[in-house]
Amino acid sequence: MVDSAAVLVRERGVHGVGLREIVAHSGGPRGSLQRYFPGGKTQLLGEALDLVAADIAAQSKLLDARTLTEAVDAVIAPWRKSLLDSDFTLGCPIAATIVDASGNDQLREKARTLLSQWHESVRDTLVRFGSSKSVADEQASVLLAALEGALILARAQRSTQPLDAVQRFFTAALTQAAK
Repeated sequence: MVDSAAVLVRERGVHGVGLREIVAHSGGPRGSLQRYFPGGKTQLLGEALDLVAADIAAQSKLLDARTLTEAVDAVIAPWRKSLLDSDFTLGCPIAATIVDASGNDQLREKARTLLSQWHESVRDTLVRFGSSKSVADEQASVLLAALEGALILARAQRSTQPLDAVQRFFTAALTQAAK
C-alpha cells in the first residue's frame, strides 16, 4: 500500500489521491488500512514520502561521485530514469506534498524535512569538491530549484530535455566555479 501511495502522490498530488484509490491501486484489503495505518492518510503518505526518498537516495550515486560532473549526474539521473520508466507521469512527491498539503502540517513538515536532508546532501557534496559551505548552500538551493522546475517542464513536454539542460548548465557552472 505504501508503494501505491507513493506512485499515486507522484502522479496526482496529495489532494488527488484518496484512501480508496490507494487501496484499489494496491489490490489490498481495505481493512488493512486501519490495522497498519491507524494514523490514516497522513501516516500512509508520510511513509510513502520516506519510501520515495529512500529509493531516490539508493539510486543516487552522490556519495560515490568522484567529480562534479558525476555529482550533478547523481542528482539528475534518478529523476530522468523515473520519468522515462513512468512515461513522464511521476513527479517529485516532496514538492507535490509541500504544494498540495497546505492543510496538513504533519505531512508538510515531513516533506520539508526530507527536502532539507536532500539539500544538505547536495550541499555537503559540493563542499567536498571545494565550495565554501555558504556558496555550496546557495549552489544546492539553485540546483534543486532548477531540478524541480525541470521535472515539471519534462512532464509537460514529455521530454528529458529540461533535465538535460539543467545537467549541462550545472555541470559547466559548478566546474567553472571550482576553478
